[in-house]
Amino acid sequence: MQYRLRVGAIFLLGLVCVSAIANLLFGAVTLSPERVWFAMIGHGDPASAIDDPVAEEIIWNLRLPRLLVGALIGAHFAIAGSLLQAVLRNPLADSGVIGINAGAGLAAVLAFAVAERLAGDANPYLHAALSLDWLPLIACGGGIVAAAVVYRLSWNGGSTPVRLVLSGIAVAGLLSALTTGILAGWAQASTETALAWLSGSLYGRDWAHLSTLLPWTVAGLCLLPLLLRGANLLQLGDEVAATRGLRVERSRFALLLVAVLFAASAVGVVGPVGFVGLIVAHIARLMVGPDIRNQLIVSPLLGALLVLAADLIGRLVLVPAELPIGVVTSLLGVPFFLALLARRR
Repeated sequence: MQYRLRVGAIFLLGLVCVSAIANLLFGAVTLSPERVWFAMIGHGDPASAIDDPVAEEIIWNLRLPRLLVGALIGAHFAIAGSLLQAVLRNPLADSGVIGINAGAGLAAVLAFAVAERLAGDANPYLHAALSLDWLPLIACGGGIVAAAVVYRLSWNGGSTPVRLVLSGIAVAGLLSALTTGILAGWAQASTETALAWLSGSLYGRDWAHLSTLLPWTVAGLCLLPLLLRGANLLQLGDEVAATRGLRVERSRFALLLVAVLFAASAVGVVGPVGFVGLIVAHIARLMVGPDIRNQLIVSPLLGALLVLAADLIGRLVLVPAELPIGVVTSLLGVPFFLALLARRR
């Protein structure tokens, strides 16, 4: 298994590198490998023999930060999906199941609506700038609050995977309805901007978004090693985990918290992106088995690969316009989801 894990990880890392190079080369403007190479090595060097300010602008201010943000949010969704499927013992679980996506979406739309009221009608574009400045933190907070509400509703002397899933579905439905109502009634001027964010997009993501996301990545990765034994035991059932000395509720809460941190921070930066956690976690389990420690080696690579591939597809199919990654991952994820359902009959 370890040999298979190493080979799989190396193969996926190679695919991620290939996808990253393709994302640097292709888009509304196609750059040759030579232009990309010289833009990378000559950036910031006034003595460089190759002066290509257009390529440097495209690579360093548009494509490279977008690529890094995409890879990182793919890893976030993948880790969250693997943890949630382990904790909930449900191969169809992802961040949408416990209301993270819906909570983040509602918080973001509220931010747009409030900013629109604060800006007034004098400058119809000011409200977007006001809300986008704070959107990652606001949306992340909304996802965390929604997950907390789901956990509280599922509590009845303890929580169970079934109650968590059912509570998550109910809360997500309510929050989605509220989001639609706000867009329809209070935020007409913000609708286009809000819908673009709600579709899940890497458009306009830059170094500031990467710096917003990195602290969450570091915090989550520092907590993960302490919780992996509990995640493996929870997959065996609460009773078995308890007989092996695990404090079931404490472990479940901690794992859900880390999963929420990963997923909510990703949603806060790029918007809700469906099916990434579901697809990646399932493929990782097929590749390396049920051990969550092995899954968390390959699933971040799979998540980064899926998001980078979806972003590249979205940028090429409608040049010079683009499809948001959330649309592309949904087009890939729906048939995958249906195939999983068919296998579980």
